[in-house]
Amino acid sequence: MTDFRSLPWFSSLPAALTEARRTHRPILSLVLLGDLFDELTCANSRFFKRVLYRDPRVHQVLRQDFVLHWRSVRPVPLVTLDFGDGRRITKTITGNSAHLVLDGRGRVVDALPGLCDADTFLALLAHARTFAHAEPGALSELHARAIRSAPPVAPTRAMRASELAASKHRVELPVLRQIDPGASLADDTATNTELHGRIHEAFASGTVPTDVDGFVAWLYADIFAMPLHDPALGLDVPDPFDDRVDDQATSTSSQASTSPRRTTPARSNSAIS
Repeated sequence: MTDFRSLPWFSSLPAALTEARRTHRPILSLVLLGDLFDELTCANSRFFKRVLYRDPRVHQVLRQDFVLHWRSVRPVPLVTLDFGDGRRITKTITGNSAHLVLDGRGRVVDALPGLCDADTFLALLAHARTFAHAEPGALSELHARAIRSAPPVAPTRAMRASELAASKHRVELPVLRQIDPGASLADDTATNTELHGRIHEAFASGTVPTDVDGFVAWLYADIFAMPLHDPALGLDVPDPFDDRVDDQATSTSSQASTSPRRTTPARSNSAIS
């Protein structure tokens, strides 16, 4: 059975560290929005559960080579579509996830952002195991080598064409994903490989925290552009089609024009004789 629930997941990091030291295996820690065992988690983690972890090769590597841990960094935002006739659909609206690789000391040595295809995932895990068993002083050089040896990964032609116009791309992206899911996965792999390159650069320059909490905060703020301290995760933007926004702006402007203005005597920089 290759269902993700059959994998030996730890929800306690101290317990995972104890197991890692006992077995001399690194920790693969999934950080996500929502509860791993709920149906509605962030989109990437749903792909992990339904597709990536079910791949027999991936399933075997996860079970044999790593101690598995998961952590929810915050609840996943949900949106409910009300059709007005009693029917409702609830979906997730934003969020991102990553696989952190920790050594036996509990320090972060690598992170695999977002989703990618199984072959890429397995290759990245193989490199990450090397990082986890390296001496602390050698980690930056190993990441620097990874940067130099990384093959270029390009998005598909359809995605490149769509990205030429940002507004058009937002409209076309869901359609492109439906037409060719394989191409969509290839584009996600290309995007997240690029993000992984930025993580390599941060480790190579020694500018990234290696404690778990510090690294997770940095990852979501600097790599995912989704700071965890933002209560709305960037979703609280004004609705340009909401008349109340214009009415409020007009009211504010009117109040400003009718309010008495204070005058401040001008100061002179010249000396008084």
